[in-house]
This record gives sequence, C-alpha cells and structure tokens, in this order.
Amino acid sequence: MDKKLLSLIILLFGIFSTLSAQEDNRITIKGVVVDATTGEPIPFANLGVLGTVAGVASDMDGNFELLLPLSLEKYKVRVSVVGYTSYEMNVEDVKGEENMRIALKPVTYGIGEVDVYAESLVYKKMIRQVVENIGKNYLSKPYNYEGYFEYMTSEEDQPARTKEAIVEIYDRTGYKRSDVQTAFKDLNYRFREVRRSEDTGKVSDGLNYFDDILTADIIRNTRNVLDISNARDYKLKNKGRILYEGDSVQVIAYEVSEPALSTSGDASVTSYSGEIYIHLKDLAVLKNVTYISAKDFNILGRNLVAIDSPKQENVKMTIITNYKKLNSAYFLSGITIQYTYKEGEKNKNGRMQYVTTRLNATNPEVFQGRMYYEDIETNRDFWENYTVYFQED
Repeated sequence: MDKKLLSLIILLFGIFSTLSAQEDNRITIKGVVVDATTGEPIPFANLGVLGTVAGVASDMDGNFELLLPLSLEKYKVRVSVVGYTSYEMNVEDVKGEENMRIALKPVTYGIGEVDVYAESLVYKKMIRQVVENIGKNYLSKPYNYEGYFEYMTSEEDQPARTKEAIVEIYDRTGYKRSDVQTAFKDLNYRFREVRRSEDTGKVSDGLNYFDDILTADIIRNTRNVLDISNARDYKLKNKGRILYEGDSVQVIAYEVSEPALSTSGDASVTSYSGEIYIHLKDLAVLKNVTYISAKDFNILGRNLVAIDSPKQENVKMTIITNYKKLNSAYFLSGITIQYTYKEGEKNKNGRMQYVTTRLNATNPEVFQGRMYYEDIETNRDFWENYTVYFQED
C-alpha cells in the first residue's frame, strides 16, 4: 500500500492489531468512550486528528486504540459522535495512555410545545425530502464495499462463539429506493477471509447471517421509516436538534402503531420504533436507531426461511446504522445489531457488527449472487497482520 492510500486512513480498530504499544516511532492511545449520563459505551465514536484524515472509531463496546506517528505529537484529537458534545485533547498529553475513559455529554436543543398533528406533518415532509435527495447525497452508481464483519452468539453457561470475516459487496445500481425484489437482485455479497473461535462442526457453522446487515442499510433497502407509501403508519415526533461538527441535525422519533411486513420487513414483529438523525444542511441521514420486539426470531435472517427450527420467543433487537460523507457523497460506514431471545428455557444473545473498510465507485468489480454458506479455511497469516481501516479506490 502506497503512502497516498495510507493517508486516507479514517477508521482504525485496535482489536486485531498486532502492533506493540512500545513499537518505535508510534504513539499509542487506548481507552473507551462512554455516555456521561448513563455510563453506557458509545459505538462508532470518531476520534479524528484535527488537520488530517487520520483517526479511529470506537468498537461495539466503545473501546478504541489509536496508533499515530510521532510527527503528530503536537496535534489535537477530536472525539465526536452524533448526539453528543465533542471533546478535544492534545496528543502529547495523552500519549501512552492505556485506560482512558472519555465521557461525552448528550446534547439536544430546540424542543418546544407544538401541535402533535402539525408536528407529524412537518417531519413526514422532511422524510420525503430525504428520499428525494438520496440520488444527490448518496452513491448513485455501481460500487463495491469491502468490510469487516463480526458475528457473535452466546447462551447461558456456554462460551461465546465468534465468526469474523472480510466481506465484499457489489451494488449494481447504487443508492436508490426500489421494490424489495429489485433491491435483492441488485445487491450481492461474498466472503473472502474467515476466522472462527472454534472449528466448523456442522452445517450451521458455515452460514453467514449477513442478509440482516444489508437490510439494516435503510437508505438502500425498503420496509422502514423512509417508505413514503407507508407514511400514514408512522407516528413521528420531535426529539430535538443537536449540533454535530458545527452543523444542525434534526432527531425524529418514530413508532409504528401496528407493525406489518411492509413497515418492518418481518411479519412476526410486535413493536417497531426508533430515532432517525437527519443532517439539515443537505437532508441526509447520518444515523438510524431501530428498536424491535418480535414473537419469533429467524436465525437465518429475514431473507431466508428457517425450516424445523426450535421455537424462539421474546425477541428484542436494537439496530444502529451509521453513514459518513466522503468528498461529495455519503456511504454506509457501519452497522451494529444486538439481539436477545428465549429458546426453550435458555436465554440466547447475539451481536453483529459491520464496518466498511474500502469503497470503490471508480471501477467496481462485478459479481453475482449471495454467499449464504462458506467453508473457507482460515488464513492465519492474513489475520495476524490485519487491521480494520478505510481506504477509497
């Protein structure tokens, strides 16, 4: 990789880095980003070096590891995430820290007494404008994403099982609203590298579970709050405006009174609500958080049918989708999905995370289909030297 590409690093997780904290010509800063009010970890918080494009993003548990060259010792790092007050620190003041705890304060403003019906109409109009601007704000031509994917499951009295993978995505048309069938045909993916916490022992160990990541991209996929045809089914409410990187972001809470397949993508859903964060300057979605309760859980994902699977009940799921702007277009930067359900007498938990590490919209590679099953042998040399970062072709 040449120096030009290295300068484009904007996402760097330290969870798989094999670099030593004492490595020559490096500054190492480790810690966790949390909510100052609740103490809960904040995933996908950006730690960017001001004046450069270098930086890191916190992982699912708010943890981060920032590795910098000594030449950046006199620079500042800004910690920012939608919905929180930004925080800045001098690199030289925190270099070598291994247990930093950065607490960000939630921030809102501009909530007042309004007529609920009129308020809902205002935000439905804003949602419509978001959809109308998708072609202008997001990648509107064929592209490839390459990303890091992690899938973890656990149950009572059992060790967690983890699968990590490098996933390649090809979108034949780019971002636009279309029907479910068309979007399904236009979006393809395949697994390239895989690492597991234990050896494959049965067919289900080779299943990928990646379809739910694709459906969580609410800009590209339908059956969500951006579906104008289902606007009457959504109740919208102002949660206030926040400042993010100096610009105003409108936060809208939404709820579906009677969830259905057309509004939630799953016929078993019993409650469906969330919050969508809209950048007011260009009417683009920066973040979406969805809370789901369901009476059943499909371990294969929403686009497949599980046959003769055990009964799974009391499903609770939280989905967080993030977008970032690169040059003039927004792209999918990351998705996290956390869920719990009950199978018989056992409580089961799961977590998925996907982070885009490479974007190619210049000369994307064309491929077809979706790779639902893999039995790829682990390339240990690859994983020992792998670090999650972002680059643009």
